[in-house]
Amino acid sequence: MKSSNQLKINIFDKFEFCRQFLKFQSTKKTIKRWQPKLTSEEKFLFDQEEILSAYQHIIANSCGKSGHRQQNSLLPIHRFCREGIYPKTSIQRQQITGDQVPWTINLPNYNPPHYTNSSLPNSTNEIDPEVISSRFMWNTFDTNYNIDRRTANPIGSYVIDTKGYPLNPLGRTGLCGRGDLKRWAVNYQTHLVIMCSTNEIKSGKEIFQYIMKKPKNDDYYRLPSTSTTGANMSAIEKTLKPFLLNIYQTWNNLDSNRNEMKINEIIEHLTFVSTAYVDDPKNTDNAWLETSICCYIQTDLSKNISSNPAIDLNRLFPVLSSNEKTSYTWHQVTRTSKVLESERDVIRLIAKRYNAYW
Repeated sequence: MKSSNQLKINIFDKFEFCRQFLKFQSTKKTIKRWQPKLTSEEKFLFDQEEILSAYQHIIANSCGKSGHRQQNSLLPIHRFCREGIYPKTSIQRQQITGDQVPWTINLPNYNPPHYTNSSLPNSTNEIDPEVISSRFMWNTFDTNYNIDRRTANPIGSYVIDTKGYPLNPLGRTGLCGRGDLKRWAVNYQTHLVIMCSTNEIKSGKEIFQYIMKKPKNDDYYRLPSTSTTGANMSAIEKTLKPFLLNIYQTWNNLDSNRNEMKINEIIEHLTFVSTAYVDDPKNTDNAWLETSICCYIQTDLSKNISSNPAIDLNRLFPVLSSNEKTSYTWHQVTRTSKVLESERDVIRLIAKRYNAYW
């Protein structure tokens, strides 16, 4: 028999689920308005409630290498961004328990160390000044710095404290300041899922390979990702075009902009999947990462599903033979592949939607 405490928690979780599901529906409608160029076929990924229902698994484990999950909470409790020492420093975070993460919990003795990487240049408009001033425009598009400071997470907005600092909407991290991040509040990323058929069939399903970043300091393959100025498709496309062109040029050992138009066509035919808060070790109380997930597919079984049948990914990104300069390669992702847990979730969900082998 369940205790009264357990019963209360279950009822609270159900209430929270209903409340946040309604917010997801509202967000879904908003994002659809952002995507006027998407065809009805290209919208189908976002229209899948399965993608949205997995939203919290993605954000709760975005840097995770293990399968630990927050089973009983709808929003992720900071895990990777409140562990021990801040990356590449000797600065120890103030240790807090999972129960102490929410800002709604009163912690009179909470006085975390402050850290902003002093080597970040502040003479460019791409990096915020360290001193908070009235020029910052929070929870809106900041025209003073030409950056979108709205959050795309389910909370809807973030709070500004009495000193003028934005507060991480997912709670405390044990460290204030900006850390290694360029912006106060939201720092946007985009994760790019480019998948191509291998012309092989297993168990009646098409096998795909994905452009992945090669392991560097560990054994884990990663999806291509880069910083962006916002979560809308205009900002995403503007950033991804030079990013993917650079991958193409390095991949093929080219110095020219040959096939730039084809690379641009890939970006222009992306399918927007979702946005997510990232539980990243670089996050602080005042600066955090959020990502947009976009997908491009090339399939041989059903050309009408391919993002752009006129483009041949195998010609643009041939299987490497001698060029070792590039950090990227084609990689078949399976259940046992060395891939970050969150990125495996993303690939698994997209593969399932396309009826790809998994």
